[in-house]
Amino acid sequence: MSNDPRTSDLERNVEESMRMFERSKVGQAVTIQPVHPSRVLWVVDGSDQDQTSLAAAKHLRDKFNVEILVLDARDASSSTDDHAPRWAKEVSGARPIQGSEGEAYEKIISALANHDVDLLIVPCPFGRSFEHVGTDSAGTVIDVLLARSTKPILVIRRGDQLLGECSKRVAVVLGSECDMANRAAAWAFGLAEDDATLTLNLVIEKEHFENIRSIIEALHPEQELEPKQFSEALAKAHQAIHREMAKTAAERQLSYHLLPQAGEKAPPNSLAAAEKMLLIMPLEVDDRFGQGFVQDRIRRSPHPVLVVPGHMPS
Repeated sequence: MSNDPRTSDLERNVEESMRMFERSKVGQAVTIQPVHPSRVLWVVDGSDQDQTSLAAAKHLRDKFNVEILVLDARDASSSTDDHAPRWAKEVSGARPIQGSEGEAYEKIISALANHDVDLLIVPCPFGRSFEHVGTDSAGTVIDVLLARSTKPILVIRRGDQLLGECSKRVAVVLGSECDMANRAAAWAFGLAEDDATLTLNLVIEKEHFENIRSIIEALHPEQELEPKQFSEALAKAHQAIHREMAKTAAERQLSYHLLPQAGEKAPPNSLAAAEKMLLIMPLEVDDRFGQGFVQDRIRRSPHPVLVVPGHMPS
């Protein structure tokens, strides 16, 4: 290394310039405008999750003064009467709507087409007790909604994970680059409580990480890819949304953290978890990998999950 003072001065000037450049990039970040629901479709299924869904509907009504439509989406073989009128009486201003003929998912998709709502509340597993089914529990209804719904879907899970309490810790979870990431972040800030902690979770599951590492090490045997390197690469790849979420959180005086998680640091959410949190996940149009990632996260999670889809109405 050169001992020339002029070289040292040049290096210091370059380093300071780079720091100024990084600070300027943060300053140029755009503030994310929060999204609040105004009209909600609440789906009941006759399971014990209806009570948890009721708590979510009441929370949204109290916080945002939303209009709530209630749909009993059970099929004819499992229902003898319409439960929607009874549940609608539990929430101020809610009103029941009549479902169409067909399977549960057909009733829900038809209701979304016929009523102008901006949020869907649906239990998962649909028509089954979460405590009995557990991790084997995404089901056909969720599969179809992930593929077809043009509206954000609030998936209700375990009974002790009430939306009002979970909104104090909100995690935007990304499994890959996604055009809907900013929209998901807008919903996160919209639903978060005033004293909430928000996180941006950049997740590469262990199996996916191992597959990528084996490919890279096969091409470059002398190079060993560590989870820390992968986490650093994830953070750089999502720098824009990280800066925007950090700026928005600072302006709203909310706590915010970036959590790049690769390999062993990204285990699936445990159904035994007692912590209360809300997961928010974006989903692009026709992204089969993304759809599988979202579905798997729902299946493994005890927490409510808000899926923000990029599907456009035909």
